[in-house]
Amino acid sequence: MLSPVTKLKSLSLAALLSATALQPAWAWEAEEVAARYKTLLGDQGLTAEWTGVRQEGDSIILEGASLGLVDVKAKVELGDFLLENVSETDSVYEIGRIAIDNFEQSEEGFDIALTGLSVEGLILPKESENAPYGGLMQYRRFAVDEARVGKDEDPVFTLESLSADTTLGDGTGELSFVGAVENFWVDVAALANNSAARSKLGEYSYEELSGRVDMAGSWALEDGRMKITRYDVKVENAGTLAITADISGYTPEFIRTLQEMQKQMESATEEQKQAQGLAMLGLMQQLSLHGASIRFSDASLTGKVLAYAAEQQGVQPEDVANQAKAIVPLMAGQYLGPDLTQSLSRAVTAYLDNPRNITISVAPEEGIPFAVLMGTAMGSPEALAKQVGLSITANE
Repeated sequence: MLSPVTKLKSLSLAALLSATALQPAWAWEAEEVAARYKTLLGDQGLTAEWTGVRQEGDSIILEGASLGLVDVKAKVELGDFLLENVSETDSVYEIGRIAIDNFEQSEEGFDIALTGLSVEGLILPKESENAPYGGLMQYRRFAVDEARVGKDEDPVFTLESLSADTTLGDGTGELSFVGAVENFWVDVAALANNSAARSKLGEYSYEELSGRVDMAGSWALEDGRMKITRYDVKVENAGTLAITADISGYTPEFIRTLQEMQKQMESATEEQKQAQGLAMLGLMQQLSLHGASIRFSDASLTGKVLAYAAEQQGVQPEDVANQAKAIVPLMAGQYLGPDLTQSLSRAVTAYLDNPRNITISVAPEEGIPFAVLMGTAMGSPEALAKQVGLSITANE
């Protein structure tokens, strides 16, 4: 695992870039913009420092900038950073663009390199009772041309063309967002801890994995309705995992309360942490579930998993599939009841006979508070499954 310092350095770059053009008039004060930026970073658990603030035209230079995490002593020295095309309205500051062409860092045998990291149009809401976006920082576009993680000078992970775009609206209604990673690559064999594992990966052509990620969604500020309409992770020669979710109650107020609790826990005693943990459970009562789904579309992974399991048991893949068909309903019956168990059994049988896709979804008639979900789950899993409208389908 990467150390907190390594994580901090990656987070620091993204956070500092997530900072910043509305009108060319330079009515704003550089010190005020920098101070607001520091405050909003602090709300996210980051400590920002700089030795000086200098205005050059419509841009700001943060001299000797450094960034850290509240609970980590080490700080990342970022040098002088240019906040380009700063502008102001009655309610927000906007930083037009911040960019880093290249960044490299090595620690504990891992080399991290980022190329073409930039944020465009980061909004810094001014402090007020009715601040736009609930007083939270927002950006119009975030992008990374390439990211690379290496081990002993050999790459083990690369990412190309990451982008995230947000349609911000007027600051009081709904935000929508889309994002993508056009290509990622992982050297799985290099991460395997023994030769036997590497050999088995080679046997199934999984020494390296590559694919892409796509996502889209929206967030309504007033009621905190967060909809993830698309989150697809496609792995070549394996399959695609697609996730959707729909919850409400994730308001700016909820986020700020959660951030404050997290800050308090960082310096709390063990007894205080337990109390804060209970408070967080109480906070979760504000969230309600409106729907969710997980869908896996196979592209050879299922057959390879069956083949591997069969090899371990000394049987044929068909035997493993038949075992699964028999065991799944027996295990699920005590939790799902007869009707859902039968539905699950049909779906599993259809999928294992012809692996195309399998979907698990919940679609309650109306939003259900998370507290109710947890209570029902402890009392009667079968009742919970009916309450959320659980369904399992295959090859549709």
